[in-house]
Amino acid sequence: MTGPRFRLPTLSALTAFESAARHCNFSRAAEEMNTSQPAVSRHISGLEGSLGTKLFDRKRNRVVLTADGRRLYHAVVAGFQEIGRAVDELRGHPRRRMLTIACSYDIAHLWLMPRHDALQELVGADTEIRVVASEYEYQAMIQDDTVDLALTFLNPLPEGADAVRLFDEEVFPVCAPGAAGPQGPLLHLNKRNFGWADWSDWFAFRRSEVPAHGGDRRFSSYVYLLEAAADGSGMALGWAGLVDRYLEQGRLERCGTECLKSGGAFHAVINSKSVSKRMTEEVIDFFRAG
Repeated sequence: MTGPRFRLPTLSALTAFESAARHCNFSRAAEEMNTSQPAVSRHISGLEGSLGTKLFDRKRNRVVLTADGRRLYHAVVAGFQEIGRAVDELRGHPRRRMLTIACSYDIAHLWLMPRHDALQELVGADTEIRVVASEYEYQAMIQDDTVDLALTFLNPLPEGADAVRLFDEEVFPVCAPGAAGPQGPLLHLNKRNFGWADWSDWFAFRRSEVPAHGGDRRFSSYVYLLEAAADGSGMALGWAGLVDRYLEQGRLERCGTECLKSGGAFHAVINSKSVSKRMTEEVIDFFRAG
């Protein structure tokens, strides 16, 4: 006798996890699910126990997804969206409108997720927001016929791109409050950055050599890099617009007052094949307003 083909956690546990991860708050997840905060906590604890890994870091009365938590969150959201589409089709419901946004994982987590609820209110409950997050460069994102717009720091943009400048690239060092600051190790990204500034750009702006620190570390994800900086592991480059929540929450602080303005910018690029051109333009206006 064989067991179930798919050894999955319960739907209630996955639903509680998705809501808690989206809100970064167990109490708000409980309100959304019409249950209690202890019940959400039990679901999360049971899920962590069955998986043998931590999904959230609980610090200073807040919760933050761990690396494993982020991996599960992206999988759960993709699974729920696919199930929802199939259920609607089987029930004979008219297909919902969809807004598809392509961006990197880092931008999805740091810039788009904090705006998700307000964006959903803008487009209406009858429109599904689909986020296609990847590490691919802009050209690969925008070639997907289902993508309405792409969010990118790519510098320079391809000639002829229908792009709207959302905000300028402004870069400055950040570190944990009370950390070593300029004397501490540097935290680097070890992946191609497609035009983003890096430490060599920063020190060229300062007209100095990149210092050699024995404790320098490299990361494949900008989110992981910022979490390491917030934990006091070293100094990171911070982008205005991406590190705002870390600064507001006091998890990171600027190291000095200097700011590198590269001339690049964060853009929303409209796909010429988008079938929701009017809605896409309204969304871009919303993004530009802050």
